[in-house]
Amino acid sequence: MTTLERLQTGVGVLSPAELYAELLAEQPLFLLDVRNEVEFARNQVRGRRPIPTLNIPYFEFIEDDESAIARVPSDRLITVICAKEGSSQYVAELLAERGINARYLIGGFRAWLDFHAIHTVVNASWGQIVQIARPARGDLSYVIISAGEAAVIDPGLQIHLYQEAAAAAQADVTRVLLTHLSAGRLSGGALLANTRHTLLYLHPYDGLHPRTLLPAHLDYMPLLGGERLPVGHLLIEAHWFPGHTPGHLVYRVISPAGDRFLLTGDALLLSGCGRTDLGGHPAAWTDLLFRSLHTTLPELVTDATLIMPSSSIGLAEARADGIVAAPFASLRATHPGLQASSPAELLPLVQAASTDLPAAIDATVYANLGLRQLNDDEIHELETDPSHCVLVR
Repeated sequence: MTTLERLQTGVGVLSPAELYAELLAEQPLFLLDVRNEVEFARNQVRGRRPIPTLNIPYFEFIEDDESAIARVPSDRLITVICAKEGSSQYVAELLAERGINARYLIGGFRAWLDFHAIHTVVNASWGQIVQIARPARGDLSYVIISAGEAAVIDPGLQIHLYQEAAAAAQADVTRVLLTHLSAGRLSGGALLANTRHTLLYLHPYDGLHPRTLLPAHLDYMPLLGGERLPVGHLLIEAHWFPGHTPGHLVYRVISPAGDRFLLTGDALLLSGCGRTDLGGHPAAWTDLLFRSLHTTLPELVTDATLIMPSSSIGLAEARADGIVAAPFASLRATHPGLQASSPAELLPLVQAASTDLPAAIDATVYANLGLRQLNDDEIHELETDPSHCVLVR
């Protein structure tokens, strides 16, 4: 158990960073989530393995505290989580008064949503590849640093994280590379490109709304695939890899020593693939994805190529150190998308059971195209759910 600051009531507190460390270490946890049923159903704390979790809404502790407390195990440490902290502190203190060992998450689930973990995936003589993970949503992004320059791949809205990672290595962000125009999370690409002299890159197919074909209101450099972009001592190659979106790109990083790394966006995850139904054309996009996986991918990788996706299905994909990346050899024989023998076999893996798309998907696409401005409440609402780009089954 982590060392906790103790309140005078005997209630412990846990920061999001400490919770993340315990999840990675697979510490025994029992979560009491006191948010209402709707909030609880939208998103929950998930670990490398299933976590025993009990949802008893806060109001039940207000209406009948004895009955609610009776449902809570008394023989283990209880970690209480609410939306913003206040309710979980109250419930944790009630439990402590009854002799139950309890603590609560500082800042509540909202703080967990905002938490980002920063990991150095590669540290070499030519530079670094830094992964920025948002475990509550499964979002992953990257800063590639070499000789005073930095390229950022698929950034979220928290652009200071990328600027700070580059500054720590005495580098300037000169390029922002999007693998695709995401429908599952809000992009910070345009925000980051508006700072200093940074260029934003995107495939022009993803510069159009997939259904209305409205063009993006963004300043970006088009990449069609085949381009080679220098970043310090590195070369970053763009390769067209359609399927998750029509304009999806993957980026192959080549070091001076010949090492190769493939940033696969949401097309190829470590244990799955990104959805193909977000634009309303699941069969056609699945055909494209199958071709990308089985024709294009083998030309880009060897068994030693490190695969780094932009989404994670969950912490089960993370290594013990939190990094979500793996050599292609570990995917080749077991990855369900790579084992599919036809687009028809791939389709159930990348299409949701329901044909109804969440309204959040369209709102996210419009925002990422620069066609709609969002206020803070709208941003929080769109980013409360796990990423819609992947299916968690």
